[in-house]
Amino acid sequence: MYGLLVIKPRKIKKMKIKCLMFSIITIAILFSCKTNAIKGVEVKKELNYIPYYLKVYEADSLYITKNYQRSYDILDSLFQKYEPLNMPSYYEVNRYYQLKIILDKKIKNEDFLKLISKYRLTDTTLKKDSIFNIYYLKEKNFFDKNYAKLNEINKSSLKLELRKEISLMIENDQLYRKQSYHANIDKQNTIDSINSKRLIEIFNDYGFPDEKIIGNSLVDGKIVDVGVLLLHTKDSLRINYFLPKIMDFIKEGKAKSQYYANMYDQYLLYKGQEQYYGSYDNKTQIPIKELNRRRATIGLPNYGYEKWRINKLFPKH
Repeated sequence: MYGLLVIKPRKIKKMKIKCLMFSIITIAILFSCKTNAIKGVEVKKELNYIPYYLKVYEADSLYITKNYQRSYDILDSLFQKYEPLNMPSYYEVNRYYQLKIILDKKIKNEDFLKLISKYRLTDTTLKKDSIFNIYYLKEKNFFDKNYAKLNEINKSSLKLELRKEISLMIENDQLYRKQSYHANIDKQNTIDSINSKRLIEIFNDYGFPDEKIIGNSLVDGKIVDVGVLLLHTKDSLRINYFLPKIMDFIKEGKAKSQYYANMYDQYLLYKGQEQYYGSYDNKTQIPIKELNRRRATIGLPNYGYEKWRINKLFPKH
């Protein structure tokens, strides 16, 4: 016959404490998980693309100075966290695959084809670019067979009617600015007000009309860029709506930081004040270190970088 197990009061007390602690910890974990799940549904944390832009400039400068491995490592790491943009003039996705070719890294055809269907790589660039041509010649039959279909996929995703509308808005924006502006200032102001109102509607309906939405100059040979429209908005509307809205688009990876800098610096210059971001050629007394700090906060490269870049990529003979 088994004897009864006798537990002393002190042991019972310890067991109760342990059980209580276990229960508290378990509830805390469950509550924490539930809270995080609820937060995940109610508040979706979006990536801020401002650090992305700064890394692209760094990788770009390294590529230009032929530090290919370091440039590739930066882009490779960046693309694991962010959805690539292929920013106009920088085209970091194109650069990434150029680096893969230079460094003799494996490239999957299906991944490379996204450059055509999603990132607007043209057959002209594919065949004539000295680096892309290396890969093209290896897979010539494959690309020749698939290019037309993939290019059509790209074109079919564009809002071409919206592109035409914005192009007309830009023409109207310059209607009296090209000639007899002061004699027709009231008419031009009316046009600017109409354009501003329509631009707000476009932002609400489509988001920012970048190349992914309306295409680039390859569509019709025209530069269709709403930047000029933004510079002709009224001060109150610019400060209270357009500047905050453009900043949202910048953080979402949809609009260039240059838009924000130009709008704000122009606003200050027209009021006889010194520009803040140094986006215009006007002389500035702001120390370069401070200017670069300001520029970095909105995703701009260091002051003077664009000129250095152009001179390096396209040296004058």
